[in-house]
Amino acid sequence: MKSLNKRGESALIETVIFTILNLIFFIALLVFVYRSGTGALVYEQAYAKEIALFLDTAKPDTDLSISIQDGKKIADKAGQKIEDSVRIQDNKVIVSLTGKGGYSYQYFSDYSVEYRVSGDGFVYLKIREKNG
Repeated sequence: MKSLNKRGESALIETVIFTILNLIFFIALLVFVYRSGTGALVYEQAYAKEIALFLDTAKPDTDLSISIQDGKKIADKAGQKIEDSVRIQDNKVIVSLTGKGGYSYQYFSDYSVEYRVSGDGFVYLKIREKNG
């Protein structure tokens, strides 16, 4: 009967796990660098914060339009429709210019918000008092 080398098996498993974890880390790092390089990450953060700050400071019965034309260029390059790049739900503004991931920013006002993103790169907001 052949005896098994438990130390060798343990070292092999540790090496495989270490290699897999390193690959995951480097893939995540490359994705981050790619997104930063295209400017998508910066624009997603800026637009989400800008829209949320407008919503927090706006009074009821306010209509706003915000230009996101630089973000439209990034979305077009990524094959993403600009109309699908901005969402407002559950008191969060979510901006995803590349269709992968995105950035969300919470706002605190308790108004009813209607929004529309036009194909020409503008976000139109209507802030109204909540009914009921």
